[in-house]
Amino acid sequence: MSNEDAYNDPGFRAANHLIGRQDSADWELDLRGLDLAHACASIDRMVERNRFGEAKSVTIRLDPATPESGETLFLPIGRYLLELMRRELVLRFNPLSTDKGAGFLVELPGRSEAQHPEHEDTPVTEPTDPDSHEPTGA
Repeated sequence: MSNEDAYNDPGFRAANHLIGRQDSADWELDLRGLDLAHACASIDRMVERNRFGEAKSVTIRLDPATPESGETLFLPIGRYLLELMRRELVLRFNPLSTDKGAGFLVELPGRSEAQHPEHEDTPVTEPTDPDSHEPTGA
């Protein structure tokens, strides 16, 4: 079986999806040309916006390494994404395959179960204490 056949095999694609090796994402965040501070700020905005939406995947694009580039943002951004994953703001992330360029494929969790619309209809009431003798009006 050639690499092309293996890549197009449904079982291979399903396995890649399970381990987070998708070949496309819902959104793309291009951080090429940015310094570390601005790149992290862009990631923070992306994570914050997604907290109130549905779960999604995002391709984060970074400048590729060149002989003259020196240190790239790949490791610092990877460490930053790991920190966000520890804080449960990112579900998982993987480096992009070399043919896709430099960057990461990130999966964001979206809003939590308690924030879904079906829970918003439930009225929140304060517990009442029958033994309370506080005045109720002015």
